[in-house]
Amino acid sequence: MERSLGIVGAGTIFEQHARACAALAGRVRLVAVADVDEVKREAATTKYDIPAAHADYRQLIHRDDVDIVAVCTPPCAHEEVVIGALEAGKYVICEKPLAPTLAAADRIVDAARRFPGRLSTVYQSRWLPEVQRTVWLRDRGRLGPLLFGRFSRYARYQRPAKTPKPGRTPKPRRADWWGRWAVAGGGAAMTQLIHELDLVCHIFGPAAEVSAVIDTLKEPIESEDTCVATIRLASGAIACCYATVSAHRTANGFDVFGQLGSVHYPWSFESMDRAWREDALRAVLGVHPPAPEPEESAHTPFLRAVLDAIDAGRPLPIGPDEARASLELCVALYASALTHEPIRLPFERTNPYYAGITTSDYDGRGRDIVAAAVGHET
Repeated sequence: MERSLGIVGAGTIFEQHARACAALAGRVRLVAVADVDEVKREAATTKYDIPAAHADYRQLIHRDDVDIVAVCTPPCAHEEVVIGALEAGKYVICEKPLAPTLAAADRIVDAARRFPGRLSTVYQSRWLPEVQRTVWLRDRGRLGPLLFGRFSRYARYQRPAKTPKPGRTPKPRRADWWGRWAVAGGGAAMTQLIHELDLVCHIFGPAAEVSAVIDTLKEPIESEDTCVATIRLASGAIACCYATVSAHRTANGFDVFGQLGSVHYPWSFESMDRAWREDALRAVLGVHPPAPEPEESAHTPFLRAVLDAIDAGRPLPIGPDEARASLELCVALYASALTHEPIRLPFERTNPYYAGITTSDYDGRGRDIVAAAVGHET
C-alpha cells in the first residue's frame, strides 16, 4: 500500500526526506510541504513536483491525503508541530533532537502516550551497516561484555564555496538559527554529537553518569562549537564522545571494544583469537553484507523501516522514550560542563537546566577566545 507523506519545514534537512521518498517511490509519495518562507516553499514544490504547499503547517497536518508527517522545523518548533500532528491522527517522524529541552521532550512524551507507536525520531545512523553489524555481533555474544567505546563527529561550520556536481544543487550555508540556545537547544553536542549519543545508548544501554567540557574555540555562535564527554554506562562500561564544528573536513566514526572482539567504523572487526575473528566476520557479513552501492539518502533506510512498521501494524522505530534518552544524555553533558561536576542520571527535574539553557548561562560569542580566533589572520 502506498502511503502519503507531508513535510513541515523546507530547509536544509527537507532535501534528505524528499530524496528518501523518491527512492521509495511506490511505497510512499510526497504530497505536501509547509513552510513560512515562500521562497523555500516554492523551490521545494518545483524541484520535487509536490502537489500542495502551505504557509501554515496546520493546513498540512489536517489534510486527509497525508498519512505521515515529517517534522523538519528548527527544534524549538518540534513540540507544537509533533503534538498537533499526533492529535490530527497522523504518524509522525521528527528530526533530531526530539526537542531543545528535556521539559519540552517530556511534554511530547506525555502526548505520545495517548497515541502509542505513532511517533519516531530520525536517528538514521542506526541503519548504517556498521552499526547493524555491531548490534548483531553484540546480541550473539561475539563481542563479549562491552568495555569501552569511542564516538566522534567532526563538521565544518560553514562549507567553502564551490561549484556543485552536475545535477546537484549547491549545499546551503548553515541557517542563522544554528547554535542558538533558544532555537536549537545547543551547538556541537545538541545538533551534531546527538547522533553519537544515541548510538552510545543504542549499543551500550542506559547511561549512569557523564562528565564533560564544552567551549567555543572559533565559531561566532552563542553555544559551543566543540565538546568532549566521558560517559559511565549503567553496565560499568565507559564511552568517550568528541565533536567539533570547527573541522576542515567532515567525518565521523566509532570504536566499540568488548572482551572478545572490537568493532570499528570505518568498518573492521578485530579479535586476538584469529579463528573467532574469521568465524564472526563470516557470520555477520552473511547477514549484513556490504551494499553494492550507497543509498541516495541516509534517510532512506530509516523511512523504509517506518513504512515496514506501519504496514506490519508495529510501533514505529525509535519511539519517544528512546529519543528522550539521547536528549537526556546531551542535557546532562551540558550541565556537567556548566557546573564543572559529573552529572548522575536520570537527570533531575529540579535541575535548573531541565527547562533549557539560556544565552546568559553560556554565551560563546562573548568569550575573548572567539574574538581572538575570528580576528586572527595568517
